Amino acid sequence: MVKIVDGDTITALDAQNTTIKIRMYGIDAPESKQAFGQKAKQALTTAIATKIVTVIDHGTDIYGRMLGTIWLDGYDINASMVDSGYAWVYRFEDNAIVPGYIKYESAAQKEAKGLWADTNPVPPWQWRQANEKPRKVKGKK
Repeated sequence: MVKIVDGDTITALDAQNTTIKIRMYGIDAPESKQAFGQKAKQALTTAIATKIVTVIDHGTDIYGRMLGTIWLDGYDINASMVDSGYAWVYRFEDNAIVPGYIKYESAAQKEAKGLWADTNPVPPWQWRQANEKPRKVKGKK
């Protein structure tokens, strides 16, 4: 790993030593300035920083980042972030992108893990809508 950007984004070197930005597929962690944002980043740092991981490529998002599932020693790190309560399952039009992650989110919520310890956690997509400035979409002016 080169850098943990936040709880669902990393910058890494591929096999050719090319730097790539990877947005973790199927999850949405709290933003850095949001409640639990730094804890999510620390959880991901603890899990994978300085380690060699395998990334399954799911294409590219509108910001030019690779969408990837990160695997380490047979464990799906994306699922682990949801299971430990440091990320929500990413949804599009109310449908989970990775339906298998729902069980981890439900268990984390039931056990009040991570962000679910908060009495009213705010999903990152709602937090972004209320707090962030618009970002440029790659390739558009």
